[in-house]
Amino acid sequence: MSRQPFNISVSGLSEVLSQLDDAEIARDIGRITETYARKIANESAANAPVDTGRLKNSLASSPKKESETSWTIGSDLPYALLQEYEHRTKKGFTRKAVWDNRTPFREKIAERLSEGR
Repeated sequence: MSRQPFNISVSGLSEVLSQLDDAEIARDIGRITETYARKIANESAANAPVDTGRLKNSLASSPKKESETSWTIGSDLPYALLQEYEHRTKKGFTRKAVWDNRTPFREKIAERLSEGR
């Protein structure tokens, strides 16, 4: 089955990190990104419609690291996107999780960048 991912990517962060040339900050931001990717996947799974539990399980176990600041969250189930966009009572479960964590994620990165070393 083909994976139909929800892709969460931090734009512009790679450029900032390359200008800082600080491995410790890059590592910390990578950890923050991982934390929020996993948090979003878990919240998405918790809010997903449940029939057999397969969708919930596939979302919770899906975070994959693409690069230091980019993670992919998704499901290999053929009906995952259909449920995300068309379920009459639970649609938008992943988009809501992304939206709810967008500001705290940005704030956490800004906080770490302002700390410096």
